Amino acid sequence: MDVLVPTGKHEIILLSRKDPNPHDSIPGTTWLKVDYTSHQALVSALSGVHTVLSFTDARHDKGGKSQIALIDASIAAGVKRFTPAEWAV
Repeated sequence: MDVLVPTGKHEIILLSRKDPNPHDSIPGTTWLKVDYTSHQALVSALSGVHTVLSFTDARHDKGGKSQIALIDASIAAGVKRFTPAEWAV
C-alpha cells in the first residue's frame, strides 16, 4: 500500500468484516464491510475489480473458509488476478 497509494494509478478497496473506523482510514483507499459468508455480497463487492490481493489470517480462518469464499466470489465477479494469502509471507 505504501507503494500503490501514492501513485494514484489504482483504486484500492479494502474488504473487512468490521465497520470502517476513521482512525484506521488510509487516504486513497475505500473500506467496504463485507460478509464473507455471503457469496452474493462478495461478488457484488468485487464487481469490476481486476486484481485481488488476499491477506486473510490463517490463524483466524479455520480451513481457509474465508479465502475460499473470496476465491469463489472472485471467479464469479470476473476478477483477472488473485494472489492468495500464502504469498503475503
